[in-house]
Amino acid sequence: MEPFLVHIRCDTDGYTHAVTEDEFAAGRHDGRFRAVCGHVVLAAPMIEAPGRFDPVCRDILRGEPPAPSVPSVPRQERRRSRWRSRH
Repeated sequence: MEPFLVHIRCDTDGYTHAVTEDEFAAGRHDGRFRAVCGHVVLAAPMIEAPGRFDPVCRDILRGEPPAPSVPSVPRQERRRSRWRSRH
């Protein structure tokens, strides 16, 4: 039986990543999920349209090693909290 996957758009890189149901259950309280590619997905608001599917997740799901010519997923950066005031 194949694992059930949830596709979640990441707010930090804009890609839609594949997340297993176990990882979805583990991260559902804080909104951070480990994708099959290893990327930590910070869930975008669910009203946003899905982004382009992550090429690394796609290759892993197809059983292919990630191709070296595929651009790497942008490095994750910490975003400033929106509630903090600027000084």
